[in-house]
Amino acid sequence: MYDPDEACRMMAEKINGICAQKGMTPYALAKKAGISTSATSYLLEGKTKPQVYTLLLVCNALDVTVGELFDGENS
Repeated sequence: MYDPDEACRMMAEKINGICAQKGMTPYALAKKAGISTSATSYLLEGKTKPQVYTLLLVCNALDVTVGELFDGENS
């Protein structure tokens, strides 16, 4: 079974890592994903649990699949 809190923490770490690899700032991620900078900051800091729609926007902006955020593989 999933531990939702742990999965969200790991997902935030993964998003941070992908952003670092791509040289993408939180501001650039927010703009590319079409979400607010505050929502992006809360997500990257692990202070919020994103809705599926927001997560899909972030995946599109990073050019990764949802599965890649949870299985540990980067594209």
